Amino acid sequence: MFVGKGGCVACHKPPLFSDSQFYNIGLEAGKPKPDVGRNAVTKNPADLSAFKTPTLRSVGISGPYFHDGSVTSLEGAVRYMASGGRADANKSTLLIDRKLSDQEIGQIVAFLNTLTSEERFEPPKLP
Repeated sequence: MFVGKGGCVACHKPPLFSDSQFYNIGLEAGKPKPDVGRNAVTKNPADLSAFKTPTLRSVGISGPYFHDGSVTSLEGAVRYMASGGRADANKSTLLIDRKLSDQEIGQIVAFLNTLTSEERFEPPKLP
């Protein structure tokens, strides 16, 4: 599902599960004051409301989701992405309605939860 019909791997490439690129996913469409995203730095109109592809490592425990925290559940985030997002003139052509069933959404969520690390992070001791 992640590699095939879901198309997630187009932007979330292993091993980091990110391509470190910037995309508009339609999340800012229709907002009275949309976040300009990458355009704030580049001033390129093509970068309006484009945000960096996040890693999916430990995504199951890192909500809320998206740059603005607008989606509280991982399932909600997967549903949004699988739906193709909202219409936006600058939306990435990679983001299309994948027509996934509830079961298929569940399969992607289950896979994403396997990317959660069980290791404890020990911050380094600095001088």
